[in-house]
Amino acid sequence: MILKDKYPICEFDTGKNPIIQAANFLAKSLPERCVVTFFRKELEQFVSENNLPVIGYLNSEVLDVPIYEYGYGADKLCITMAFCGAPGAAVTIEELHAMGCEKFIICGGAGALTKDSKVGEIIIPVCAVRDEGTSYHYLEPSREVACHKEAARTVASHLEQMGIPFTTGKTWTSDAIYRETPDMVELRRNEGCITVEMEAAAFFAVSQYYNIPLAQLLYAGDDVSGEEWDSRDWNTQKNIRYDLIISAIEIVKKL
Repeated sequence: MILKDKYPICEFDTGKNPIIQAANFLAKSLPERCVVTFFRKELEQFVSENNLPVIGYLNSEVLDVPIYEYGYGADKLCITMAFCGAPGAAVTIEELHAMGCEKFIICGGAGALTKDSKVGEIIIPVCAVRDEGTSYHYLEPSREVACHKEAARTVASHLEQMGIPFTTGKTWTSDAIYRETPDMVELRRNEGCITVEMEAAAFFAVSQYYNIPLAQLLYAGDDVSGEEWDSRDWNTQKNIRYDLIISAIEIVKKL
């Protein structure tokens, strides 16, 4: 049933019979647990150090993203990268889920919206402001979408056990990185957002749609809290990014 609205983005179909489904052309071949990262160089380092085999691909017209297998004891999980932005995030989870993945930990970076944030600070986003378009095709319109609660609790619990400091909070998911204006940053900060990124709302919406455990680890990267942007060399924090992949691997084992 179509829920009509004045604005197309707020119109929602309650039906679950899309014309195209990933399961129409993808077979179940992957492990149940999956780590998804946005850190290409650090993932390549981990793959090289552990001699991980490629067991599949996420395909697109622009590039193909390899999916690697990582064994621990008698069990296995897979590690791959996500396509960028909310649509890419949804496609990534849709296709990995169709190929057999049922539990996800995502790790990536985010812009900091608070002045006291330190580069490298770890954040567990517990909900996301839906300032993108993709999530509205999975869930009825609402201002926010929550992270899978049990998955978020698992992440927090195991970061504590590993002695890794972290913050929990709300993130702002936006489609437009070049439209993060000072007034909009202030608006989002005033409603409680501590980070801005491009995928969390879509990840959380797909997770809810399929009822699959999924949580995200973000690290505070560039600073967009002031009148001028401060990159803080966020994309060169190799140790932080590599360690976040390791943490995600350890946590997904517990989901």
